[in-house]
Amino acid sequence: MMNDILFMLAQSNPSAAPSSAGPTLPAPIAELLVRLQTDNLLQMVTHVGWLEAVVSIAFGAIYLSYGWRVFKALVAINIAGLGMFAGIFLGRQMGNPLWGGVAGTCIAALFSFPFMKYCVSILGGVAGTILCASLWRLINLPEEYLWCGALVGLIAGGLLVFSSFRISILFFTSLQGSMFIVIGALALITNFPEFGLRFTDLVNQRIFILPTLLIMPTFMGMAFQQRLLKRESNWAMPE
Repeated sequence: MMNDILFMLAQSNPSAAPSSAGPTLPAPIAELLVRLQTDNLLQMVTHVGWLEAVVSIAFGAIYLSYGWRVFKALVAINIAGLGMFAGIFLGRQMGNPLWGGVAGTCIAALFSFPFMKYCVSILGGVAGTILCASLWRLINLPEEYLWCGALVGLIAGGLLVFSSFRISILFFTSLQGSMFIVIGALALITNFPEFGLRFTDLVNQRIFILPTLLIMPTFMGMAFQQRLLKRESNWAMPE
């Protein structure tokens, strides 16, 4: 899901392909940037039923409110997901993507607990990439240099864990919760055709809407979780 949001944020115009003015991107990434545009994302969520959308919003609310309480499980699940994609990619090179995905999932999940801090760093880097890409679009900076903002977010998010483990946990859980809520809300909106069409046109005309919808709940969730942490010392996380 994080990857889908990142690719979606990389498109300011649903009919535009990635600009050739900046550095040349690898072919698979360039192809995904073309396919996973804003309008394509909105088309994808039309296939999500209302029940799945409600569940997505509920999970998002839990992430935003109490993600820090179960952060070890969330880190293991996310790292296992990244391991699965890496395993599938490597498995395709060897002609067996299925077993590559299974092996990647298991290995990543096993390594997530003894190397928790480094896994949080990876997730913080991914979250930072998405957040900075959102901010880049929000202030309408040149799209061909979006990768610069994403790179800054990757570095800053990855290094955040070494200065504050707590803030890093709050950051990635809040951002992921925000993504669940955005996807679920978009799916509910598109289940009402007339209203969904108007909203789709509005999103395509105002490129700042989706980044704003992603960023605002993220910072609100971080503030709310930080407030709970101060009140409930029994659930305090290590620094």
